Amino acid sequence: MTAADSLDAIRKGIDEVDEAITRLLEKRMDYVREVAAYKRQTGMPIHDPAREQKILERILSRVENPEYREAVTTVYDAILKASREFQTRLLQRPSYKYGLIGKKLSHSLSPKIHAFFFREMGIEGHYDLIEVRPEELHGLLERLRVQGYQGVNVTIPYKKDIMAGLDSLSDEAVRIGAVNTICLRDGLKGYNTDYDGFGMALEACAVRTEGARCAVLGSGGAARAVVAYLEDHGASSILLVSRDPDRAVQKFPGLEGLSIDAFRATGYDLVINTTPVGMYPDVDQSPLRKDQLDGAGFVMDLIYNPEKTVLLRFAEELGIRHDNGLYMLVAQAFRAEEIWQGRTLDRDLIKKAIEAIRGNA
Repeated sequence: MTAADSLDAIRKGIDEVDEAITRLLEKRMDYVREVAAYKRQTGMPIHDPAREQKILERILSRVENPEYREAVTTVYDAILKASREFQTRLLQRPSYKYGLIGKKLSHSLSPKIHAFFFREMGIEGHYDLIEVRPEELHGLLERLRVQGYQGVNVTIPYKKDIMAGLDSLSDEAVRIGAVNTICLRDGLKGYNTDYDGFGMALEACAVRTEGARCAVLGSGGAARAVVAYLEDHGASSILLVSRDPDRAVQKFPGLEGLSIDAFRATGYDLVINTTPVGMYPDVDQSPLRKDQLDGAGFVMDLIYNPEKTVLLRFAEELGIRHDNGLYMLVAQAFRAEEIWQGRTLDRDLIKKAIEAIRGNA
C-alpha cells in the first residue's frame, strides 16, 4: 500500500466516524428539543451552569488518552453552547397546540405523524391525545380553544356527533356527513381530510378512478369519504359490499349493494376495504376469502396495522397490485396541517413521514 493509499484509508475512517457523530448529535438535539418543551412548561431557565459542569466532568472522566482532553473540552463546550442557543430559538417561537379527539387512542400514530410535520415546518407544536366519553363532547371544543388549542382531529366514534358544535363545514364535510379535522381559530370550522387523503393515496399508487368499476367493502364513515371521492372523480360504477346491503344502500341513495358472501371481484378495477375486519388485534381475519378477490385490478385496505392484512396477503398471492392505509393516514394528516397552518406544503413530506414512521417501528 502506498502512502497515498494509506492516507485515503485513514480519511475514509475519519469520514465514517464523522457520519456516526453526526447521527448521534442529531439524536442528542432531539433530546434537547424535549428538554426545551419541559422548560417551556415549567419555566425553568435555559442555562444551568452546574448541570453543564457535571456533564463536562463526566465526559472528561471517560477520555482514555490525556492528550485528547483539551480537544474534547473544546468540542463539548461548543456542543453545550449550540444546545443552549437551539433551546433559546425554540422557546422564542410561538407554541401551538393540537390534538386528536376520540374514545380509545392509545395506539394512535397521529402524534408521531404530526410531530414529524412540526419539525419539518419549523413549528413548535404539541399534539395531544384527547380521550373523552360521549357525555363530555358538549362544550369540548370551546374548552379546548380556551386552553390554547388551534386545531384538532376527530376519530371514531365522534366524527358525526362533533358536527353539532361547529359553526361551519367545508363542502366535502357536508357531502360526507362527517368531520375529522377542525380549525379552532376564527370560529369552529369542520373539514373531512379523509377525502383528500384517499385521493392522494390512489395517486401515489398510480390508480386511475376515471371510468373505473369500484367495489367498496363496508358502509360506515370511512366508506362515505371513499364513495364521495370516487363519485367526484369519474368512477363508472360503485358497488357497496356489506353484511347488510339493504341497509347500506339506504345510506347511499343511487348505489347498488351486494352481500359479502355473494361478491366476486372479477372485473372490478378497484376494491377498497373500509371495514375494520383484519385490524389489530384480530389480524387473522379478512372481509373476503381469497377466491372472492381473484380478478381484481387493485386492492386497497384502509387498515394500516398490521401493515399487511390477510386481505392484502391474498392480493399478493394472486398477483394483484395492492396497498394499505398508511399513506392515506399520513396524507389526511398532511392535509389537516395545510388547513391549520393556512399554507400549501410539499407533497414529498408525506413520503418522508412514512419512511420516518417505518424506520421507528
